[in-house]
Amino acid sequence: MNPIRYQEDVKEFLKQVCSHIRAKEVHHEVQMELEGHLQDIIEEKLDRGIALNTAIKEAITQMGAPELIGAQFHKVHRPRTDWKLLGLLSFFILFGLVAVFTAQASLVQRLGFSSIGLKQVIYVCVGGLLMLGIRLFNYQKLASYSWALYIGTLILLVYSITTGYRLNGMDGYLQLGRFVVNVVSISPYLFLLSLAGIWTDKPTNQLTESWIKSIARSLWLNFGILLIPCVIFLKAHSLTDFILFFLGSASMLLTLKKSRSILITHVTLIFGSAFFFLLTSHHRSNSFDRWMAFLKPKEDTQGFNYVLTQSKEAITSASWWGHGYGTPLPTLPELHSNMMFAYLIYCFGWVAGILIFLMVILFIFHSLQISGKIRDTYGKALLSGILTLFVIQFIWPMLMSFGWAPLGAFSLPFISYNGTLVIFQFAAIGLILSVYRRKDLLGIQTKRQN
Repeated sequence: MNPIRYQEDVKEFLKQVCSHIRAKEVHHEVQMELEGHLQDIIEEKLDRGIALNTAIKEAITQMGAPELIGAQFHKVHRPRTDWKLLGLLSFFILFGLVAVFTAQASLVQRLGFSSIGLKQVIYVCVGGLLMLGIRLFNYQKLASYSWALYIGTLILLVYSITTGYRLNGMDGYLQLGRFVVNVVSISPYLFLLSLAGIWTDKPTNQLTESWIKSIARSLWLNFGILLIPCVIFLKAHSLTDFILFFLGSASMLLTLKKSRSILITHVTLIFGSAFFFLLTSHHRSNSFDRWMAFLKPKEDTQGFNYVLTQSKEAITSASWWGHGYGTPLPTLPELHSNMMFAYLIYCFGWVAGILIFLMVILFIFHSLQISGKIRDTYGKALLSGILTLFVIQFIWPMLMSFGWAPLGAFSLPFISYNGTLVIFQFAAIGLILSVYRRKDLLGIQTKRQN
Protein backbone atom coordinates (compact mmCIF):
# COMPACT_ATOMS: atom_id res chain seq x y z
CA MET A 1 0.00 0.00 0.00
CA ASN A 2 1.18 3.52 -0.74
CA PRO A 3 2.37 5.19 2.50
CA ILE A 4 1.73 8.77 1.36
CA ARG A 5 -2.02 8.24 1.42
CA TYR A 6 -1.89 8.37 5.20
CA GLN A 7 -0.34 11.85 5.20
CA GLU A 8 -2.95 14.43 6.23
CA ASP A 9 -1.96 16.89 3.50
CA VAL A 10 -2.31 14.19 0.83
CA LYS A 11 -5.66 13.01 2.23
CA GLU A 12 -7.00 16.55 2.22
CA PHE A 13 -5.75 17.17 -1.32
CA LEU A 14 -7.38 13.99 -2.65
CA LYS A 15 -10.58 14.79 -0.78
CA GLN A 16 -10.76 18.23 -2.38
CA VAL A 17 -10.15 16.80 -5.86
CA CYS A 18 -12.84 14.13 -5.46
CA SER A 19 -15.34 16.67 -4.13
CA HIS A 20 -15.48 18.09 -7.67
CA ILE A 21 -16.12 14.69 -9.28
CA ARG A 22 -19.78 13.71 -9.12
CA ALA A 23 -19.28 10.10 -10.22
CA LYS A 24 -18.32 8.40 -6.96
CA GLU A 25 -17.55 5.20 -8.89
CA VAL A 26 -14.29 6.69 -10.17
CA HIS A 27 -13.11 8.28 -6.91
CA HIS A 28 -10.94 5.29 -5.98
CA GLU A 29 -9.31 5.13 -9.42
CA VAL A 30 -8.69 8.90 -9.42
CA GLN A 31 -7.08 8.70 -5.99
CA MET A 32 -4.85 5.82 -7.08
CA GLU A 33 -3.71 7.72 -10.17
CA LEU A 34 -3.01 10.93 -8.27
CA GLU A 35 -1.20 9.06 -5.51
CA GLY A 36 1.07 7.54 -8.15
CA HIS A 37 1.94 10.96 -9.54
CA LEU A 38 2.49 12.39 -6.05
CA GLN A 39 4.68 9.45 -5.09
CA ASP A 40 6.94 9.99 -8.11
CA ILE A 41 7.33 13.70 -7.37
CA ILE A 42 7.94 13.14 -3.64
CA GLU A 43 10.55 10.45 -4.24
CA GLU A 44 12.37 12.74 -6.66
CA LYS A 45 12.47 15.49 -4.03
CA LEU A 46 13.54 13.09 -1.28
CA ASP A 47 16.47 11.99 -3.47
CA ARG A 48 17.53 15.65 -3.57
CA GLY A 49 17.64 15.73 0.24
CA ILE A 50 14.39 17.59 0.86
CA ALA A 51 12.54 16.67 4.08
CA LEU A 52 9.42 14.50 3.76
CA ASN A 53 6.89 17.11 4.95
CA THR A 54 8.39 19.76 2.72
CA ALA A 55 8.48 17.35 -0.25
CA ILE A 56 4.80 16.53 0.23
CA LYS A 57 3.77 20.20 0.35
CA GLU A 58 5.84 21.06 -2.71
CA ALA A 59 4.49 18.04 -4.60
CA ILE A 60 0.89 19.04 -3.88
CA THR A 61 1.62 22.61 -4.98
CA GLN A 62 3.25 21.31 -8.14
CA MET A 63 0.20 19.20 -8.96
CA GLY A 64 -1.97 22.31 -9.20
CA ALA A 65 -5.25 23.56 -7.77
CA PRO A 66 -7.44 20.64 -6.63
CA GLU A 67 -10.63 22.24 -7.94
CA LEU A 68 -9.15 22.46 -11.46
CA ILE A 69 -7.89 18.88 -11.34
CA GLY A 70 -11.27 17.67 -10.08
CA ALA A 71 -13.10 19.59 -12.80
CA GLN A 72 -10.90 18.01 -15.48
CA PHE A 73 -11.51 14.51 -14.13
CA HIS A 74 -15.24 15.18 -13.88
CA LYS A 75 -15.34 16.33 -17.49
CA VAL A 76 -13.67 13.15 -18.69
CA HIS A 77 -15.28 10.65 -16.30
CA ARG A 78 -18.83 11.84 -15.86
CA PRO A 79 -22.01 9.81 -16.49
CA ARG A 80 -23.27 10.15 -20.04
CA THR A 81 -26.85 10.31 -21.26
CA ASP A 82 -27.62 9.08 -24.75
CA TRP A 83 -29.97 11.88 -25.75
CA LYS A 84 -30.12 10.70 -29.37
CA LEU A 85 -31.45 7.31 -28.32
CA LEU A 86 -33.96 8.95 -25.98
CA GLY A 87 -35.04 11.22 -28.83
CA LEU A 88 -35.61 8.29 -31.16
CA LEU A 89 -37.42 6.43 -28.41
CA SER A 90 -39.68 9.44 -27.79
CA PHE A 91 -40.62 9.47 -31.47
CA PHE A 92 -41.46 5.76 -31.43
CA ILE A 93 -43.51 6.15 -28.24
CA LEU A 94 -45.54 9.13 -29.50
CA PHE A 95 -46.07 7.55 -32.89
CA GLY A 96 -46.95 4.27 -31.16
CA LEU A 97 -49.62 5.84 -28.96
CA VAL A 98 -51.21 7.47 -32.02
CA ALA A 99 -50.98 4.14 -33.84
CA VAL A 100 -52.59 2.10 -31.05
CA PHE A 101 -55.47 4.55 -30.58
CA THR A 102 -55.93 4.58 -34.36
CA ALA A 103 -56.11 0.79 -34.40
CA GLN A 104 -58.50 0.87 -31.45
CA ALA A 105 -60.84 3.23 -33.32
CA SER A 106 -60.89 0.76 -36.19
CA LEU A 107 -61.23 -2.42 -34.14
CA VAL A 108 -63.89 -1.21 -31.72
CA GLN A 109 -66.47 -1.39 -34.48
CA ARG A 110 -65.46 -4.92 -35.46
CA LEU A 111 -64.16 -6.70 -32.35
CA GLY A 112 -65.07 -4.42 -29.49
CA PHE A 113 -61.43 -3.58 -28.65
CA SER A 114 -62.09 -0.53 -26.50
CA SER A 115 -59.18 -0.59 -24.05
CA ILE A 116 -55.92 -1.33 -25.89
CA GLY A 117 -55.13 2.39 -26.03
CA LEU A 118 -55.46 2.82 -22.26
CA LYS A 119 -53.47 -0.37 -21.66
CA GLN A 120 -50.73 0.90 -23.95
CA VAL A 121 -50.54 4.14 -21.96
CA ILE A 122 -50.21 2.17 -18.71
CA TYR A 123 -47.53 -0.10 -20.17
CA VAL A 124 -45.59 2.90 -21.51
CA CYS A 125 -45.71 4.70 -18.14
CA VAL A 126 -44.64 1.62 -16.18
CA GLY A 127 -41.97 0.74 -18.72
CA GLY A 128 -40.67 4.30 -18.88
CA LEU A 129 -40.23 4.49 -15.10
CA LEU A 130 -38.52 1.10 -15.11
CA MET A 131 -36.20 2.24 -17.92
CA LEU A 132 -35.16 5.37 -16.01
CA GLY A 133 -34.47 3.32 -12.89
CA ILE A 134 -32.37 0.73 -14.75
CA ARG A 135 -30.48 3.53 -16.47
CA LEU A 136 -29.02 4.57 -13.12
CA PHE A 137 -28.19 0.98 -12.17
CA ASN A 138 -24.66 -0.40 -12.54
CA TYR A 139 -25.22 -3.03 -15.21
CA GLN A 140 -21.91 -4.75 -14.40
CA LYS A 141 -23.41 -6.10 -11.19
CA LEU A 142 -25.64 -8.34 -13.32
CA ALA A 143 -22.66 -10.28 -14.66
CA SER A 144 -22.19 -12.26 -11.43
CA TYR A 145 -25.80 -13.48 -11.63
CA SER A 146 -25.58 -14.71 -15.24
CA TRP A 147 -25.81 -18.43 -14.48
CA ALA A 148 -28.63 -17.88 -11.98
CA LEU A 149 -30.50 -15.83 -14.60
CA TYR A 150 -29.95 -18.49 -17.28
CA ILE A 151 -31.19 -21.37 -15.10
CA GLY A 152 -34.06 -19.28 -13.71
CA THR A 153 -35.19 -18.35 -17.23
CA LEU A 154 -35.10 -22.02 -18.28
CA ILE A 155 -37.23 -23.02 -15.29
CA LEU A 156 -39.71 -20.18 -15.87
CA LEU A 157 -39.92 -21.00 -19.58
CA VAL A 158 -40.57 -24.69 -19.01
CA TYR A 159 -43.09 -23.89 -16.28
CA SER A 160 -45.00 -21.47 -18.49
CA ILE A 161 -45.16 -23.96 -21.36
CA THR A 162 -46.28 -26.89 -19.22
CA THR A 163 -48.72 -25.09 -16.89
CA GLY A 164 -49.64 -21.95 -18.82
CA TYR A 165 -52.09 -21.67 -21.67
CA ARG A 166 -51.95 -21.22 -25.43
CA LEU A 167 -52.85 -18.04 -27.24
CA ASN A 168 -52.65 -17.37 -30.98
CA GLY A 169 -51.17 -20.83 -31.55
CA MET A 170 -48.27 -20.37 -29.09
CA ASP A 171 -47.72 -21.78 -25.61
CA GLY A 172 -46.14 -20.01 -22.66
CA TYR A 173 -48.72 -17.49 -21.46
CA LEU A 174 -49.14 -16.87 -17.72
CA GLN A 175 -51.90 -14.94 -16.00
CA LEU A 176 -50.57 -12.46 -13.42
CA GLY A 177 -53.56 -10.76 -11.90
CA ARG A 178 -55.30 -8.81 -14.64
CA PHE A 179 -52.28 -8.99 -16.93
CA VAL A 180 -51.19 -11.72 -19.31
CA VAL A 181 -47.44 -12.25 -19.71
CA ASN A 182 -45.99 -14.06 -22.71
CA VAL A 183 -43.00 -15.70 -21.03
CA VAL A 184 -41.72 -17.12 -24.32
CA SER A 185 -41.46 -13.64 -25.87
CA ILE A 186 -39.47 -12.14 -22.99
CA SER A 187 -37.13 -15.14 -22.78
CA PRO A 188 -34.77 -14.10 -25.63
CA TYR A 189 -33.98 -10.89 -23.72
CA LEU A 190 -33.26 -12.79 -20.49
CA PHE A 191 -31.21 -15.51 -22.20
CA LEU A 192 -29.04 -13.02 -24.07
CA LEU A 193 -28.50 -11.04 -20.87
CA SER A 194 -27.25 -14.20 -19.17
CA LEU A 195 -25.10 -15.26 -22.15
CA ALA A 196 -23.32 -11.89 -22.16
CA GLY A 197 -22.06 -12.60 -18.64
CA ILE A 198 -21.33 -16.30 -19.22
CA TRP A 199 -19.32 -15.76 -22.40
CA THR A 200 -17.28 -12.87 -21.01
CA ASP A 201 -16.45 -14.63 -17.74
CA LYS A 202 -12.91 -16.04 -17.51
CA PRO A 203 -12.69 -19.16 -15.31
CA THR A 204 -9.54 -19.36 -13.22
CA ASN A 205 -9.06 -23.12 -13.40
CA GLN A 206 -8.53 -23.52 -17.15
CA LEU A 207 -4.78 -24.09 -16.84
CA THR A 208 -5.14 -27.02 -14.43
CA GLU A 209 -8.01 -28.93 -16.03
CA SER A 210 -7.51 -31.90 -18.38
CA TRP A 211 -8.05 -31.64 -22.11
CA ILE A 212 -11.21 -33.77 -21.85
CA LYS A 213 -12.72 -31.39 -19.32
CA SER A 214 -11.59 -28.45 -21.42
CA ILE A 215 -13.35 -29.79 -24.54
CA ALA A 216 -16.48 -30.69 -22.56
CA ARG A 217 -16.59 -27.25 -20.98
CA SER A 218 -16.13 -25.55 -24.37
CA LEU A 219 -18.90 -27.63 -25.96
CA TRP A 220 -21.29 -26.84 -23.14
CA LEU A 221 -20.51 -23.12 -22.96
CA ASN A 222 -20.55 -22.52 -26.71
CA PHE A 223 -23.26 -24.92 -27.90
CA GLY A 224 -25.11 -26.66 -25.09
CA ILE A 225 -26.44 -23.54 -23.45
CA LEU A 226 -27.68 -22.39 -26.88
CA LEU A 227 -29.28 -25.63 -27.97
CA ILE A 228 -31.50 -26.09 -24.90
CA PRO A 229 -33.38 -22.75 -25.26
CA CYS A 230 -33.70 -23.30 -29.02
CA VAL A 231 -35.38 -26.68 -28.51
CA ILE A 232 -37.76 -25.17 -25.97
CA PHE A 233 -38.66 -22.29 -28.29
CA LEU A 234 -39.42 -24.74 -31.07
CA LYS A 235 -41.45 -26.93 -28.72
CA ALA A 236 -43.47 -23.84 -27.83
CA HIS A 237 -44.13 -23.34 -31.58
CA SER A 238 -42.51 -19.90 -31.45
CA LEU A 239 -40.32 -19.61 -34.53
CA THR A 240 -40.27 -15.86 -33.96
CA ASP A 241 -38.47 -16.09 -30.63
CA PHE A 242 -36.28 -18.89 -31.97
CA ILE A 243 -35.06 -16.55 -34.73
CA LEU A 244 -34.55 -13.67 -32.31
CA PHE A 245 -32.50 -15.81 -29.95
CA PHE A 246 -30.48 -17.38 -32.77
CA LEU A 247 -29.56 -14.07 -34.44
CA GLY A 248 -29.00 -12.31 -31.11
CA SER A 249 -26.58 -14.99 -29.93
CA ALA A 250 -24.82 -15.03 -33.32
CA SER A 251 -24.35 -11.25 -33.11
CA MET A 252 -22.90 -11.64 -29.63
CA LEU A 253 -20.46 -14.32 -30.82
CA LEU A 254 -19.30 -12.05 -33.63
CA THR A 255 -18.85 -9.16 -31.20
CA LEU A 256 -16.77 -11.33 -28.88
CA LYS A 257 -14.73 -12.49 -31.90
CA LYS A 258 -15.21 -16.17 -31.25
CA SER A 259 -13.35 -18.57 -33.53
CA ARG A 260 -14.71 -19.41 -36.96
CA SER A 261 -15.31 -23.05 -35.97
CA ILE A 262 -17.55 -21.94 -33.09
CA LEU A 263 -19.59 -19.71 -35.41
CA ILE A 264 -19.98 -22.45 -38.03
CA THR A 265 -21.00 -25.03 -35.44
CA HIS A 266 -23.37 -22.52 -33.85
CA VAL A 267 -25.18 -21.98 -37.14
CA THR A 268 -25.15 -25.69 -38.03
CA LEU A 269 -26.54 -26.87 -34.70
CA ILE A 270 -29.32 -24.32 -34.54
CA PHE A 271 -30.41 -24.72 -38.15
CA GLY A 272 -30.20 -28.47 -37.70
CA SER A 273 -32.46 -28.37 -34.65
CA ALA A 274 -34.98 -26.19 -36.51
CA PHE A 275 -34.98 -28.50 -39.53
CA PHE A 276 -35.38 -31.58 -37.32
CA PHE A 277 -38.29 -29.96 -35.52
CA LEU A 278 -40.05 -29.08 -38.75
CA LEU A 279 -39.67 -32.64 -40.00
CA THR A 280 -40.91 -34.32 -36.83
CA SER A 281 -43.48 -31.84 -35.51
CA HIS A 282 -47.19 -32.52 -35.85
CA HIS A 283 -47.56 -28.86 -36.75
CA ARG A 284 -45.06 -29.15 -39.60
CA SER A 285 -47.52 -28.45 -42.40
CA ASN A 286 -48.92 -25.32 -40.78
CA SER A 287 -45.57 -23.89 -39.64
CA PHE A 288 -43.46 -24.76 -42.65
CA ASP A 289 -46.03 -23.98 -45.32
CA ARG A 290 -47.01 -20.68 -43.70
CA TRP A 291 -43.39 -19.51 -43.52
CA MET A 292 -42.56 -20.58 -47.06
CA ALA A 293 -45.73 -19.31 -48.71
CA PHE A 294 -44.23 -15.88 -49.30
CA LEU A 295 -41.93 -17.43 -51.94
CA LYS A 296 -45.02 -17.89 -54.10
CA PRO A 297 -47.01 -14.73 -53.35
CA LYS A 298 -49.53 -15.19 -56.16
CA GLU A 299 -50.61 -18.64 -54.96
CA ASP A 300 -53.04 -19.47 -52.16
CA THR A 301 -54.06 -15.83 -51.67
CA GLN A 302 -57.06 -16.94 -49.62
CA GLY A 303 -55.03 -19.31 -47.46
CA PHE A 304 -51.46 -19.01 -46.18
CA ASN A 305 -50.84 -15.88 -48.27
CA TYR A 306 -54.07 -14.15 -47.26
CA VAL A 307 -52.57 -11.78 -44.68
CA LEU A 308 -49.60 -10.84 -46.88
CA THR A 309 -51.94 -10.26 -49.83
CA GLN A 310 -54.27 -8.03 -47.82
CA SER A 311 -51.31 -6.11 -46.40
CA LYS A 312 -49.94 -5.34 -49.85
CA GLU A 313 -53.37 -4.28 -51.10
CA ALA A 314 -53.81 -1.96 -48.11
CA ILE A 315 -50.43 -0.32 -48.76
CA THR A 316 -51.14 0.04 -52.49
CA SER A 317 -54.48 1.75 -51.86
CA ALA A 318 -53.08 4.22 -49.31
CA SER A 319 -51.51 6.81 -51.69
CA TRP A 320 -49.34 9.54 -50.14
CA TRP A 321 -51.70 10.65 -47.37
CA GLY A 322 -53.81 7.57 -46.63
CA HIS A 323 -57.48 7.13 -45.77
CA GLY A 324 -57.50 8.96 -42.45
CA TYR A 325 -57.47 8.30 -38.70
CA GLY A 326 -59.15 5.08 -37.57
CA THR A 327 -60.33 4.01 -41.02
CA PRO A 328 -61.76 0.47 -40.72
CA LEU A 329 -59.82 -2.28 -42.47
CA PRO A 330 -61.76 -5.49 -41.80
CA THR A 331 -59.79 -7.53 -44.32
CA LEU A 332 -56.46 -7.22 -42.44
CA PRO A 333 -56.10 -9.38 -39.30
CA GLU A 334 -53.85 -8.38 -36.37
CA LEU A 335 -53.63 -4.80 -37.62
CA HIS A 336 -52.96 -3.58 -34.07
CA SER A 337 -49.91 -5.83 -33.58
CA ASN A 338 -48.17 -7.79 -36.34
CA MET A 339 -49.53 -5.74 -39.24
CA MET A 340 -49.39 -2.30 -37.62
CA PHE A 341 -46.90 -0.96 -40.17
CA ALA A 342 -49.23 -1.75 -43.07
CA TYR A 343 -52.21 -0.29 -41.22
CA LEU A 344 -50.38 2.95 -40.41
CA ILE A 345 -49.56 3.38 -44.08
CA TYR A 346 -53.21 2.63 -44.91
CA CYS A 347 -54.40 5.35 -42.51
CA PHE A 348 -51.70 8.00 -42.82
CA GLY A 349 -50.21 7.24 -46.22
CA TRP A 350 -46.83 6.41 -47.65
CA VAL A 351 -45.41 9.50 -45.93
CA ALA A 352 -45.94 7.82 -42.55
CA GLY A 353 -44.28 4.63 -43.77
CA ILE A 354 -41.26 6.53 -45.11
CA LEU A 355 -40.97 8.49 -41.84
CA ILE A 356 -40.97 5.31 -39.73
CA PHE A 357 -38.47 3.70 -42.09
CA LEU A 358 -36.10 6.68 -41.82
CA MET A 359 -36.32 6.70 -38.02
CA VAL A 360 -35.56 2.97 -37.93
CA ILE A 361 -32.52 3.53 -40.15
CA LEU A 362 -31.36 6.28 -37.77
CA PHE A 363 -31.84 3.85 -34.88
CA ILE A 364 -29.70 1.22 -36.61
CA PHE A 365 -26.89 3.66 -37.44
CA HIS A 366 -26.96 5.09 -33.94
CA SER A 367 -26.82 1.58 -32.50
CA LEU A 368 -23.66 0.90 -34.47
CA GLN A 369 -22.17 4.15 -33.17
CA ILE A 370 -22.99 3.20 -29.58
CA SER A 371 -21.34 -0.21 -29.94
CA GLY A 372 -18.16 1.40 -31.23
CA LYS A 373 -17.88 3.63 -28.14
CA ILE A 374 -18.14 0.87 -25.52
CA ARG A 375 -14.83 -0.54 -24.26
CA ASP A 376 -16.13 -2.90 -21.60
CA THR A 377 -16.36 -6.41 -23.06
CA TYR A 378 -19.41 -7.39 -21.03
CA GLY A 379 -21.20 -4.18 -21.92
CA LYS A 380 -20.31 -4.57 -25.59
CA ALA A 381 -21.66 -8.14 -25.68
CA LEU A 382 -24.81 -7.07 -23.86
CA LEU A 383 -25.41 -4.24 -26.30
CA SER A 384 -24.87 -6.39 -29.39
CA GLY A 385 -27.46 -8.94 -28.28
CA ILE A 386 -30.15 -6.46 -27.23
CA LEU A 387 -29.70 -4.15 -30.21
CA THR A 388 -29.90 -7.11 -32.59
CA LEU A 389 -33.30 -8.03 -31.12
CA PHE A 390 -34.59 -4.50 -31.70
CA VAL A 391 -33.21 -4.25 -35.23
CA ILE A 392 -34.85 -7.54 -36.24
CA GLN A 393 -38.17 -6.56 -34.67
CA PHE A 394 -38.12 -3.23 -36.52
CA ILE A 395 -37.04 -4.54 -39.92
CA TRP A 396 -38.96 -7.83 -40.17
CA PRO A 397 -42.52 -6.39 -39.78
CA MET A 398 -41.80 -3.77 -42.43
CA LEU A 399 -40.52 -6.40 -44.87
CA MET A 400 -43.44 -8.63 -43.93
CA SER A 401 -45.94 -5.90 -44.76
CA PHE A 402 -44.66 -5.80 -48.34
CA GLY A 403 -44.55 -9.59 -48.61
CA TRP A 404 -40.75 -9.64 -48.59
CA ALA A 405 -40.43 -11.75 -45.43
CA PRO A 406 -42.38 -14.75 -44.10
CA LEU A 407 -45.41 -14.03 -41.98
CA GLY A 408 -44.51 -14.29 -38.30
CA ALA A 409 -45.39 -12.87 -34.89
CA PHE A 410 -43.02 -9.92 -35.29
CA SER A 411 -44.28 -6.48 -34.34
CA LEU A 412 -42.75 -3.01 -34.24
CA PRO A 413 -41.30 -2.23 -30.78
CA PHE A 414 -43.04 0.70 -29.01
CA ILE A 415 -45.32 1.26 -32.03
CA SER A 416 -47.41 -1.88 -32.24
CA TYR A 417 -49.56 -3.11 -29.39
CA ASN A 418 -47.35 -5.72 -27.72
CA GLY A 419 -49.05 -6.05 -24.34
CA THR A 420 -46.78 -6.47 -21.34
CA LEU A 421 -43.82 -7.19 -23.65
CA VAL A 422 -43.37 -3.43 -24.08
CA ILE A 423 -42.41 -3.15 -20.40
CA PHE A 424 -39.51 -5.57 -20.94
CA GLN A 425 -38.52 -3.68 -24.09
CA PHE A 426 -38.29 -0.50 -22.02
CA ALA A 427 -36.16 -2.41 -19.50
CA ALA A 428 -33.85 -3.46 -22.35
CA ILE A 429 -33.50 0.17 -23.45
CA GLY A 430 -32.70 1.00 -19.83
CA LEU A 431 -29.80 -1.46 -19.93
CA ILE A 432 -28.51 0.16 -23.12
CA LEU A 433 -28.66 3.56 -21.44
CA SER A 434 -26.89 2.12 -18.38
CA VAL A 435 -24.04 0.78 -20.50
CA TYR A 436 -23.73 4.09 -22.34
CA ARG A 437 -23.92 6.06 -19.10
CA ARG A 438 -20.91 4.27 -17.66
CA LYS A 439 -18.79 4.10 -20.81
CA ASP A 440 -16.43 6.83 -19.54
CA LEU A 441 -16.56 5.80 -15.88
CA LEU A 442 -14.48 2.75 -16.74
CA GLY A 443 -11.67 4.60 -18.51
CA ILE A 444 -9.25 4.80 -15.60
CA GLN A 445 -9.94 1.23 -14.54
CA THR A 446 -9.34 -0.03 -18.07
CA LYS A 447 -5.99 1.76 -18.27
CA ARG A 448 -4.97 0.39 -14.88
CA GLN A 449 -5.81 -3.19 -15.88
CA ASN A 450 -3.96 -2.92 -19.15
